[in-house]
Amino acid sequence: MSIRQRLYPNLDNNEILVMHCSKARFVYNLGLEQRNLWRKDRTARINYRTQAKELAEARQAFTWLKEGSSAVQQQALRDLDKAFRNWWNNQAHFSRPTWRKAGINEGFYIRDLSVRRINHKWGQVLVPKAGWVKFRLSKPFSEIEASTSAHVTLDRSGRWHASFTQAQLGLKREPTGALLGLDMGVVATVTTSEGQILDMLELLKKVERQRKRRLERKLARQVKGSNRRARTKLAVAKISARESDRRKDWIEKKTTDLVRDYDLIVVEALKVKNMTKSASGTKDKPGKQVSQKRGLNRSILEQSWGMFRQRLTDKATHATAPVTIVSINPAYTSLRCSECGHTDKGNRKSQAVFCCLSCGYTNNADVNAAQNILAAGLAVTGRGGTSHANKHSDPMKRQLLEVVA
Repeated sequence: MSIRQRLYPNLDNNEILVMHCSKARFVYNLGLEQRNLWRKDRTARINYRTQAKELAEARQAFTWLKEGSSAVQQQALRDLDKAFRNWWNNQAHFSRPTWRKAGINEGFYIRDLSVRRINHKWGQVLVPKAGWVKFRLSKPFSEIEASTSAHVTLDRSGRWHASFTQAQLGLKREPTGALLGLDMGVVATVTTSEGQILDMLELLKKVERQRKRRLERKLARQVKGSNRRARTKLAVAKISARESDRRKDWIEKKTTDLVRDYDLIVVEALKVKNMTKSASGTKDKPGKQVSQKRGLNRSILEQSWGMFRQRLTDKATHATAPVTIVSINPAYTSLRCSECGHTDKGNRKSQAVFCCLSCGYTNNADVNAAQNILAAGLAVTGRGGTSHANKHSDPMKRQLLEVVA
């Protein structure tokens, strides 16, 4: 668990923080290159200890490297070693470590953490070589004081943050016995089986969207590497940062409410990466309706279905009272009647209207899908639900349920 606070370094401190980011990235990439060049026929092994020893020798040989903090650079090698261990132990979840890039991966760790409080609004953290750097207190100082380390980062909009890490604290909740199915969508972000629509608020105002569009067009015309292009790029990043902050804030609040109120939550196992692939095709076989698919992909990514599910799972895992998250195969959930189980493409009259051709059941299409998702999740967990899959001869429909988590 981490508590993220906004840092406000002065000009001198800012230069040192940028230096730490640069040197930590250099050490990480150099260590990665060394590991990539290693071959099985070589007797000498490469691990954190060998690379840390070589780093100490390099700091003695190169003054520019010695100007940085040894603790920050050693932590970069620890991050690299941890990344490789994660990849070795679970390649299904972790990918092979890749290069850290300037302008994207800007950050470093502080291990021996020292913090102090100035007043009820401000605190300070001790950064190697930079001294005390102010940060804004948005959480109780007692929680930050209990932290063991901090991750200092610089985002694309030029904002510094410090994420204070500490032991995971469980979300406080009491068992409710309530069950819920969630249907993810584009028009309605989340629709529940109880008929409630959780719609993400407009992330950017009309004026902000127009200004971002003008800046992006201006950016495309400017010369790469120029100062004016850098200023335009920063202006775009600041607007995008506001959009991202509002999205994260909405997701954090809604997932907290859901985990606190429900003991079982059933979600769809959506493969967002596959769903947002480009439809442009190739030169020999060009795609169809490319612009429409591009707009759909943009809308899906704006909803951040993956982040919503991940935060829901994280909070359920560490809740003080057990919460079960079940993922099911979403196939046919939007076409099947939640009352009689009849599955037909004609059941869905429009994006919002569902009317069963067999029994005449009518409801909001997303609510009906959420009810089917809940029923499938109950069938998976043995709590009395039914998928209605046995009512159809189509083998794809009989294989409706697939437990993912």
